[in-house]
Amino acid sequence: MIALALFLLALLAPLGASAGELVLGPREPLTAGALRPLVEAALPPEPAGRRLEAIPTAPALPLANPSERPVAVAVEGLVVDETGERFSADLVVRIDGRVTGVVPLRGRLRPLVEVPTPARPLAEGETLGPDALASLWLPQSALRPDLVIDAEAIVGREAARRLLPGRPIRESDLRSPRLVRKGEVVTLLFARSGIEITAQGRALEDGAAGQRIRNVNLASERPVVGRVIGRKLVRVGPENEP
Repeated sequence: MIALALFLLALLAPLGASAGELVLGPREPLTAGALRPLVEAALPPEPAGRRLEAIPTAPALPLANPSERPVAVAVEGLVVDETGERFSADLVVRIDGRVTGVVPLRGRLRPLVEVPTPARPLAEGETLGPDALASLWLPQSALRPDLVIDAEAIVGREAARRLLPGRPIRESDLRSPRLVRKGEVVTLLFARSGIEITAQGRALEDGAAGQRIRNVNLASERPVVGRVIGRKLVRVGPENEP
């Protein structure tokens, strides 16, 4: 059997791993999870934010290892086919630099894309900074048009709903940061012909920069519509009326 030919070893000296090599302990099987990084390390480099996931299909894994001694496994001679979707290589076992077994290795390649995800639960209305984000790798075929790929497009925006780690972020999950929040006391700025008059008001709705919101003048108790121009600052006047 392949497993017996590959792993029955009887050397006295323990092995140390070298670059691109995996050392299996006594009777430790070779699993897909252990083999995958070896294959991926041998692949040509991908652009930033992209990588290929190796999915071995032959030999069947896990591969038994009845040896009582450690063995070193390496992937050599890796070739990617013209479609970029499949690979072939040799699964080589070495003991003290001596090849003791070679098994043909085959598998599929799946393109993955790095996308931002919350690093922790994010509350609705929370402004997102770089420390609020982590990375998530998704199959390219599973990407939806509304997913946000660039983390820089998220920083500085607000969560439009509660966001959880391990999930990609959609455009609809975000909104522009609110400079005015409903119920806050705001400054109402009336400017005309070089003259500026300010008064206190209360916002009747949330507002981001450039949005028109309803307010009430606290002195006159009159409703006014204004455009948000800063934090708790609303410009009012005829041009801002509906």
